[in-house]
Amino acid sequence: MTGWIIAIALACLTLGALRLSGRCPRLALELAAAFLLVALAGYGWQGSPDLAGRSVTLEAQP
Repeated sequence: MTGWIIAIALACLTLGALRLSGRCPRLALELAAAFLLVALAGYGWQGSPDLAGRSVTLEAQP
């Protein structure tokens, strides 16, 4: 759950910084929001944020 909170907070901070800079037109902000949503979807799909981590050791092959 903490991974999601951090990811969403970073996405919001990124969009907020772009908006406050005043240099990005609305279309650029919409594209940035779309890219961030795709990135969050990829994190949820590939990152497996809800699974606990575990160490894996390689066994010597004969």
